[in-house]
Amino acid sequence: MAAPVKRGPLPPPVMPARARVIHRFSPSIRLPVAVFLVSLPALVPGLAWVSGLLLAALAVAAGVDLATSKYGVDAVRKPGPVLSLGAENRVMVEVRASAAVELELKDDLPLYFERVGDWPKVTLKPGEWVEAEYRVSPMRRGQYILGPLHARYHSKLGLWVRRVSFPLAEPVRVYPNLLAARQYEIAMRRGRTLEGLKRARMRGQGTEFESLREYQEGDQYRSINWAASARTGHLVTNLYQTDRSQPIMLVLDAGRMMIPQVKGLAKLDHALNAALLLATVAAERGDQIGMMVFGGEVKSFVPPRKGRGQVMALVESLYALAPEQVEPDYSRMVGWLRAKHKKRSLVVFFTDLMDPEINRGLINHLSALAAHHMVMLVSLSDPELLRVSHLKPQDSREVYQKASALEVLAQRAETRARLQSRGVLVIDVPPEEFSAAVVNQYLLIKEQGKL
Repeated sequence: MAAPVKRGPLPPPVMPARARVIHRFSPSIRLPVAVFLVSLPALVPGLAWVSGLLLAALAVAAGVDLATSKYGVDAVRKPGPVLSLGAENRVMVEVRASAAVELELKDDLPLYFERVGDWPKVTLKPGEWVEAEYRVSPMRRGQYILGPLHARYHSKLGLWVRRVSFPLAEPVRVYPNLLAARQYEIAMRRGRTLEGLKRARMRGQGTEFESLREYQEGDQYRSINWAASARTGHLVTNLYQTDRSQPIMLVLDAGRMMIPQVKGLAKLDHALNAALLLATVAAERGDQIGMMVFGGEVKSFVPPRKGRGQVMALVESLYALAPEQVEPDYSRMVGWLRAKHKKRSLVVFFTDLMDPEINRGLINHLSALAAHHMVMLVSLSDPELLRVSHLKPQDSREVYQKASALEVLAQRAETRARLQSRGVLVIDVPPEEFSAAVVNQYLLIKEQGKL
């Protein structure tokens, strides 16, 4: 429901040149019902004149009701500056009318936009601005146009429905999911953490001394402070501040394997959402963030830099990125990365493990990359594949489906094992755990000082 948050004058609504508000009307269900009821006396012999008088009175009342129900209505739409892919985004609408009326609002949404919940209804007092909202969930990135906006209300007697169309057209951009990144930044400022993300202590095997504490199982012996241990009579460990400003390279496969959809989003979109949240967390901790996107060739390369401005630059460059029907060229990707970026880094590689033929090349090239960098491969598991693998087959078709699913899962497990045996960290989790798993693994690496 809408809440009145603004009163008084506002700037006039922004409309295209030469555009005008369009008023339309149509009878409500009450009008034919009223006609039927006043016609009933005509069924009784000798009372036709009563129906005639009643119909005449109804016609006059309907005419007056229609003539007096054309109110002046103004509207201003306020979408957010950017919308986030696959998330609930608020779109604000401010309306006023020249008379007391209840408005039902509806917007023309672009293709690939899904409305979340009901369209808003607002109750207006004469001349008062009232703010309402509705929510949309875009399912594809890119630039779109919202509008026109429509409002509907009933006349005072309820015999007519008035429709008002406002030619408000606002361009909006749909980016990877910015809401999680914003929520993370807010949580950090409030000293909290997001649900699903671990609270990492930025301590590890760095070089800058931070503090002392009692020895705990798992601490390295070289970190024991023998002088402090002798003074206190029990083992004491040195804690060091984890080295900051370390380079993180986000590498995104934009080939054909990232086109299939999982939970309503392309695999590439899930990867972008996770990469964006990771970039935000890493920037908050002072690390340098870079990105490479490739398919059959390298599509873009952004060298690592520090700061939130770097994160926003990555977002701006990626909002219209689309996967292509090409095989990923891992050899070109690794060669380009080696030539352009030589400093040891955490390389977070987003791809898919569905094709065993492609996986063989992937294993060889990532193994070579892991000789110089810390490599983390991130892949999205398909919940539908897992569901089919647990089926109790009822017919030959389900037997075939289950066998195929089990074969794919076995191939993925084999690929994961071979990568891990060659020093590559592997994350292969379902959509609901995807972003959190990537960020938590990064935090663990930082906490343990492995980079």
